[in-house]
Amino acid sequence: MGQATFTIKALNLLLAPTMAGRRVDRAFDKLIATAEAETGGKAADHEQYLADARFVLRAWADQDYASAIGWASVLGALQSRTTNRFRVARAIAEHPEIEEEPITAPVVVTGLPRTATTFTHNLLAHPAGNRAPLWEMFNTLPVGADEALARAAIKDAQDFIGTYDKAAPVFGDIHKMDAMLPEECIFLLPFHIFLWGVCGPMDSARQWRRDRDFTDDYRFLKQALQVMQYGRERRRWVLKTPCHLWALPTLVETFPGAQVVWNHRDPATVVASYCSLMEVGWSVQLRKYDPAQIGATALSLLVEAVEMSTAARAGLPGQIIDVGYTQMTDDARQQVPLLFERLDLAWDDQASAHLEHLLTRPGQRRRHEYRLDRFGLERDRVEQAFGDYTDMVAGLPADFGARGETA
Repeated sequence: MGQATFTIKALNLLLAPTMAGRRVDRAFDKLIATAEAETGGKAADHEQYLADARFVLRAWADQDYASAIGWASVLGALQSRTTNRFRVARAIAEHPEIEEEPITAPVVVTGLPRTATTFTHNLLAHPAGNRAPLWEMFNTLPVGADEALARAAIKDAQDFIGTYDKAAPVFGDIHKMDAMLPEECIFLLPFHIFLWGVCGPMDSARQWRRDRDFTDDYRFLKQALQVMQYGRERRRWVLKTPCHLWALPTLVETFPGAQVVWNHRDPATVVASYCSLMEVGWSVQLRKYDPAQIGATALSLLVEAVEMSTAARAGLPGQIIDVGYTQMTDDARQQVPLLFERLDLAWDDQASAHLEHLLTRPGQRRRHEYRLDRFGLERDRVEQAFGDYTDMVAGLPADFGARGETA
């Protein structure tokens, strides 16, 4: 099973007494001061974001068995996101024309986690006319930034990834990350549910996140993309994260003309795999956890995602393309060219060679293993919880090209 290393567990146990005296407000005030000093930004320009971030930090710290390593991890993540938010705002303040940059008809890959969204994202981001966010999400530098600063930012991103891989080596088998590979735009969406689901149950934040108006979050995502694009070659953005399932109407309102590639897979398999991913996070973030609580939390989160996204489908005519898991894996050579055609992308020798490269699963050390019963779940219970969605996934045509216009 995917868990933290013995060293991380030992450190969390050894440092447990230090958690009792953690002062959220003092730590967060220091975080703000650091962000202001590094960017020249002003906290007064980000009052609502900072109030929300402070709430999230407190929600994490209030969990039972919150760990010292987890505290450092969450505080570091919020520091990075806050500093970058100030940095983006500073770039726009100095060059207001940045907000006039068009983000035209992006391709947005989404779907429940563990449905081959990463594979699909890598495929669609590869053509020369497309691009996906890379290391820039951690440190969004405007055009003309010093090359040494850019190199340092790439190294910082790579160091962050390396630290997490050392803490939980199995994570790289579940989701390979690299500063120079396409990555989820979740790193530019500060409060989305999927990210914080791997940090523990965070019960006090669950309903808050579910009811959240994500308009400002998506506005910031667009601003960050505009900063990345400004003064550079304009290419079609290819974005990806399961988080978009919670906010499809806000997504398409922010990016009119977006084409949403929605990946699907047998829900019981998805839940088991996601539980394994959550266990990696919880084993770092918490000193102690119950696998059955992971199962209940994962099932609740993913059913919620399907319910909210299914309700939104009717309002997105012609913008959603459904893709089955087997089409991206077992039958990729036949089906991927058809997907390219649907997205007006050229299928050529380079695209074919890239598909072959991805099918070899480069960098995969071993097979990711997971099972439902470890997390107190049974297939029947999962299928019943997902209701009609289970039948919908089972009924997807095997031949992608045979399908008519969707959603």
